[in-house]
Amino acid sequence: MEAKYYSVFEDRKPYKPAKFSLWKDVLFQFFSIIFLFIGMDYLIWRWNHSINWDAAWLSLPLYFAEVMAFIGSILTIINYWTYKDLPITPPVHFLSEIEDIPKEQDRPVKIDLFIATYNEDLAIVEDTVKDAVKVKYPYDDVQINICLLDDGHRDGTDPEKENFKALAEKYGIKYFVRDNNIGFKAGNMNNAFHQTDGDLIVILDADTRIFPDFLIHTTGYFRDKKMGWIQSPQWFYDIPEGLPLDEYLKIRYKKAGHVLSKIIPFSKKYTVGKNVFGTDPELFYDIILRRRNAANAAFSCGAGSVQRRSALQKLATEEKQEKIQKELKKLQKKSGIDITREKERLEKEIPLRPFAHHISEDIFTSILLHSRKWNSYQHPYPECKMLSPQSFDIFIKQFSRYAEGTIDITFSKNNPVFKRGLNLRQRLAYLETIWSYLSPFWLLIFILYPVVFFFTLIPPLKAFSFDFFVRIVPFLMLNVVVTHIGNWGKDTKRPEQFYQAGFWYKLQSFYKVLIKGNIKFNVTSKNVKYSQSNLKHIWPHLAIFILTFLGIGYNLYLVYKGTHPSYSAFFANVFWSAFTFYLLMPFVRAAYWNKDMFEASVRYYLQKKNKKKRL
Repeated sequence: MEAKYYSVFEDRKPYKPAKFSLWKDVLFQFFSIIFLFIGMDYLIWRWNHSINWDAAWLSLPLYFAEVMAFIGSILTIINYWTYKDLPITPPVHFLSEIEDIPKEQDRPVKIDLFIATYNEDLAIVEDTVKDAVKVKYPYDDVQINICLLDDGHRDGTDPEKENFKALAEKYGIKYFVRDNNIGFKAGNMNNAFHQTDGDLIVILDADTRIFPDFLIHTTGYFRDKKMGWIQSPQWFYDIPEGLPLDEYLKIRYKKAGHVLSKIIPFSKKYTVGKNVFGTDPELFYDIILRRRNAANAAFSCGAGSVQRRSALQKLATEEKQEKIQKELKKLQKKSGIDITREKERLEKEIPLRPFAHHISEDIFTSILLHSRKWNSYQHPYPECKMLSPQSFDIFIKQFSRYAEGTIDITFSKNNPVFKRGLNLRQRLAYLETIWSYLSPFWLLIFILYPVVFFFTLIPPLKAFSFDFFVRIVPFLMLNVVVTHIGNWGKDTKRPEQFYQAGFWYKLQSFYKVLIKGNIKFNVTSKNVKYSQSNLKHIWPHLAIFILTFLGIGYNLYLVYKGTHPSYSAFFANVFWSAFTFYLLMPFVRAAYWNKDMFEASVRYYLQKKNKKKRL
């Protein structure tokens, strides 16, 4: 398989944004209200009539988990309540269109495109540069500067490294390198920020290949002079379409797989492994983040965003002055201090950082800008394409970085729930994001409580009675209905599975941030690299499977002997275990997705494409 595997996917077209409408909103709001009332009725009944106080150690944690999950549903409903899409207006021409300036200072706007790189292959970055130089703009006097930000020190001085400086010279773009990596990606962008003067700054990752009309479709939003940034969707155009089941079985299980593929009916027609790592971000950008426009709470995700320089400059200046004043207050308590001299010293020593130095600099900077009353907007249409993680290990590293960054923000003074300057809707929107990373603490209770029952035979409820089922069934059914209406037309299966199954890497992220205090900026590799073993990422899942099967076997033996204390509790927990398997199995399967499967999935895509051409 050639290094640039993604070339076979070049013909793919981006998805079309969901069509929001008033009637869909009303339908969602109607069923959401019913769901909330039924949910509250269920939880009140559970507390008053079903808690097994003789086994409070089991019953109370389960009730806690249900309450926490219900709060998460409430936050989602608030976030999804309505929408606000802005019209796409013509691209801006003059600075006066986006800034309040004296007439004599007016001029055409300047635009910078920052391509942030660290350790990516030159071939991948060159494709990004090629597309960047093709960007269109209707005004010839608008200066567009493409800047290659090299944090990997590949300026030609080291013969063992690819020469990125020569790449920049080849395409006539600017090249920036620094002698350290302080601040990770944010530090890299700050270095370029202070050496450029674009009024609007486009943030691109090493693999962010923008479409020619990117600027035409996005700069018009900045006529709102409080618009701090806009984010366009990150569209992963190389996500595998999977493999026929028979091919998967043959690769995964060798000789046994050949036998299984002949035994299992429809194995040639059934496909497995579509979006195998659950990384397709369509639901996140087109529904979750886009719905936050109504609350002015869509945060920046870095690549594919356009930032207003003056907003970043003002933020950095205000943040610096606040730090200076804080330090001066401390010094004033000491005698014999020359405050004027100390202020001059602090002015020199405290750097101006438009992009916050943080492992999640994008959302961190968004919080700071929102707190200072800047607006944001999630643009609905994909205006660029990117590469997705192509191995399970890379996927874990990328999503662990997201988790670690959010957790670190959660336990910092800049927690958006309490940050001064944010309005209530913004706080709730950010809280929904935080809640999703806190979820392992109650998801694990849902996953484990059937196992505990199978071995202890202690039901977490007084009884799995008619009163219980008559309440929980409508509650669960309405939850599904509300979810599907809210995510109208979007596939929620894989995101839900990986959300539930990701408990382990999220718990590890808590450990790294809160216990070890060891946060590293793991750059997502753009190459296809497969780990020898991913057991470290899935051993809890496998342990749950084994314990569940053993527990069910033990309970079946008791049923056979006629000594089982509660058949209804047993069958209810078997049903719940089956649902747990449905959620966890794709995650485990992804851990065993190897190079052979990857290459076969690319060949399968080529076969389908060639077949369409012949037709």
